[in-house]
Amino acid sequence: MSLFSIKTIKPKNKDMNRNVKIFLVNGIPFAIFTGILYSILYGFSVGLKSGLAAGMLFGFLMYFILGFLHSRAVTAVAGKATKETLETCHERQLRLPLSYDSTFDMCMKSLSAVKGCTAQEKDLPRGIIIAKSSVNWKTWGDTISYNIDRVSDESTEIKVSSWPSSWTTIVDYGKNLENVESIVSFLEKYAETAPASDQSV
Repeated sequence: MSLFSIKTIKPKNKDMNRNVKIFLVNGIPFAIFTGILYSILYGFSVGLKSGLAAGMLFGFLMYFILGFLHSRAVTAVAGKATKETLETCHERQLRLPLSYDSTFDMCMKSLSAVKGCTAQEKDLPRGIIIAKSSVNWKTWGDTISYNIDRVSDESTEIKVSSWPSSWTTIVDYGKNLENVESIVSFLEKYAETAPASDQSV
């Protein structure tokens, strides 16, 4: 019943390789902390060397641990880990044979497919819904948006996007991919059971 055009958003300001980010974000603070501590205890020369060594070691360790956990979580959701599925920002587009108003109501109901998700903004005339999910162990919360466009009286196009609310998020362990997949699954099931008066002929 639905026509799909699936793509993944390229997040802004995230051109740097994810693995390099993991290494730097974890390694640099640890190197500074270790360097200062050892400088106080054993002198600047020892502190500098110790800080660099500790930072590199910790950075590589977190690179392997976080990278592995993120990849495994994404694989569990998508079936495989690819460059697209490993991103933290995702977008799905689908067209459903339902009226515009029915589709808008359906999108509001689909927020229940994401745990702890509540609408922050809803604008029927403009076809916009903005929602936020609560903080969880995977992210500091996510932002979910819907852009709803009337194609005809009996057909409506929906664009669903999900991304981490915090710009500092490097890995989300598949949370935003799971968000859009759960919403799309909800929309499909709803469209299949929608009253005949709402569906296209």
